Amino acid sequence: MWNSGMIAEILGGRLYGSESAYFKGCVIDSRAASEGVLFTAIRGEKTDGHLFIHKAFEAGASIVLAETHSLKEFGIPVIPAGKAIIAVEDSLRALQDLARAWRKTLDPVVIGITGSCGKTTTKDMTAAVLAKSFKVHKNLENHNNEIGLPLTILNAPAGTEIMVLEMGMRGLGQIRALCDICSPSVAVITNIGTTHLELLGSQENIAKAKWELVDALSEGGIAVLNAEDAFSVSKAATADVKKVFYGISGKYASPDVYAVNIHSSGTLTTCFEVVSGEDRAEVRLPLPGEHNVLDALAALSVGLAKGVSLAEGAKALEELELSKMRLEIQQGVFGSTIINDVYNANPTSMKASLHVLAESGGAKTIAVLGEMYELGDSAVPGHRDVGKTAAKLGINTLITVGKMAEDIAQGASEAGFPASSIHVCSECAEAASLAKSLIKEMGSDVWVLVKGSRGMRMERVSGALKREE
Repeated sequence: MWNSGMIAEILGGRLYGSESAYFKGCVIDSRAASEGVLFTAIRGEKTDGHLFIHKAFEAGASIVLAETHSLKEFGIPVIPAGKAIIAVEDSLRALQDLARAWRKTLDPVVIGITGSCGKTTTKDMTAAVLAKSFKVHKNLENHNNEIGLPLTILNAPAGTEIMVLEMGMRGLGQIRALCDICSPSVAVITNIGTTHLELLGSQENIAKAKWELVDALSEGGIAVLNAEDAFSVSKAATADVKKVFYGISGKYASPDVYAVNIHSSGTLTTCFEVVSGEDRAEVRLPLPGEHNVLDALAALSVGLAKGVSLAEGAKALEELELSKMRLEIQQGVFGSTIINDVYNANPTSMKASLHVLAESGGAKTIAVLGEMYELGDSAVPGHRDVGKTAAKLGINTLITVGKMAEDIAQGASEAGFPASSIHVCSECAEAASLAKSLIKEMGSDVWVLVKGSRGMRMERVSGALKREE
């Protein structure tokens, strides 16, 4: 890793303090600082990192990136011996430039993953498959934006052979900007749905934004695409890259990697056979739901492209550990089981989670569903379609949270869901209290799905329902 003098030279910044300070890892939150890290002070909407430079130094940070005008405004803090501040014009841009340089120095294979849903699960699965043969580094949680992605790169240790990078977006040009930092050679698009419709106006524009990942592939790049996704298959027709399709039914394209004999084993395991040409392997995936089979196929496809056999990939998936708050199974109050799937939601992922609840929960099921954001003109039909799915699957009790989620209740009612089993709540606390009472009434072995968009903070519900140790 570089020292402070080298970093100042790379960034064209002004160095204060030691030119021989080294760093190991990078943070933007002074509370996360530890011995030897680089702290980047970023001016945010609610606070300004420049106000906490002294805290970062106290916590052990060795180098600070700060903006020249902020240092003039607040003054240059005392720099401990052996440490440094590097003044730059724009600290976020400097963070990105430094990440670009570190990625070039490491020269790893970069796997970029995006999609309307399933990104994080696919990222975790892909990293697990590749880790059988390579030194792999991946985003923590969903650090997938213009701040999180460069932080991920700068926290990659020397010797990293493959980076698996989830990429999020909220508009056109954003994935292109992330690709400019990380230079991917493999692109995975899980699907192109309606999330961010409110921001982009049409599913065609969403497809265009996601496809920036494929367009950014380096020479000889590979696009790993979902054969069950109409927009991906349509866009692929004109893509001048090697394409690998994965799927189950091959609804829109013939898959190169596919699953057969899919079946559940107990409540939390999905078994299937993966096939690619003459090669095949049995997979025991420690996750319920057919949608997770598709994510596993994407990961296995990337593995094959990088020389990991199906058998090796299958073994990695059996030992999979997922990011938190995604189909996380928890022991709940009064002998219940909670499916804590609260990280985010859109109509596709919410319906998939309802299928998991129906398949896993038996005769006693409760769905606590919050609002889904950024759906634009699809908000009302999207929410109502989720309610109709809940009715179709025979979920016992439906609790909705928030004004927009009332359309989930409306859709369920229209599809024949008993009115007495539909409960409309305005806040998470109200929903949690109601769910707890219903679980107690229904007795043991109740399964509860909790899901909603990130902004709903539905973990306040799942946390209240979790059994205390």
